[in-house]
Amino acid sequence: MINYVVYSHTDYLDALNVQTSCLKDYKNKILLINRSDVELSSIYSQYKDVILYDDNLPYASRLLALSHLDLRYVLFIHDIDAVIEKDDATINQLVKLMDSQGIDRIDLQYQAPEKNPHSHKIKAKHKTEARDFILTKQDDPIEYIYNVNPSIWKLSSFLDIMRNFAELNYRDIELLPTQYYCTKFKVYKLYSENFLNCGYLQCLPFFQFIHLTHTGRFLPLKDNNLEKHLQVAYLKIVDDFLGDTSMPFRSAGKLH
Repeated sequence: MINYVVYSHTDYLDALNVQTSCLKDYKNKILLINRSDVELSSIYSQYKDVILYDDNLPYASRLLALSHLDLRYVLFIHDIDAVIEKDDATINQLVKLMDSQGIDRIDLQYQAPEKNPHSHKIKAKHKTEARDFILTKQDDPIEYIYNVNPSIWKLSSFLDIMRNFAELNYRDIELLPTQYYCTKFKVYKLYSENFLNCGYLQCLPFFQFIHLTHTGRFLPLKDNNLEKHLQVAYLKIVDDFLGDTSMPFRSAGKLH
């Protein structure tokens, strides 16, 4: 099974606790977190590997700490994208497709294909449903060829981007210079009529996540653009992990 790499920071342990719990049954997971004096042995013990980055470095340079990994593909995800449900067989199928087609990245967020009239489509069987979904080639820099969404990455391509933009922080990494640079890569996005609302974003049934925060605030407790079953999952997350959080919640219905 593919290795998940979870990016986190000790300033956001609420989100890390949530993500660690969501992935507790998945063995192939690696934590990428800042070097600190915080006692985190109970969290570290739940990961197969813990990689520490220098907190003084910009975001892209922090990710270069992954350079020593001897892996061809990783599923890279931030702690704030809490994985609620996943189909490992389908993800494994996508990794095999990437290997056979020379694909550098598959974005695990839903994207409507009409946004890019220059796209090329591949069909891949979704094992948990009768309906297929579509992988659409993304080559328009205006439509975010690169972004920080949960993604399956060819690790060498991911590190190439970070080396070339090593000075960029989280808020700058998605700007146009990165997008134009990434036109050289084969990047695909997902489309299905059967997409799900997962907070600020959309996802497909085989990889369901809740995008917990945006600009430093948690999702509202209601009217938050979550599917009914994801809303149930979110309220349980709040009850189990966020009762004492210092991070504020957004007002109902306000996601921007």
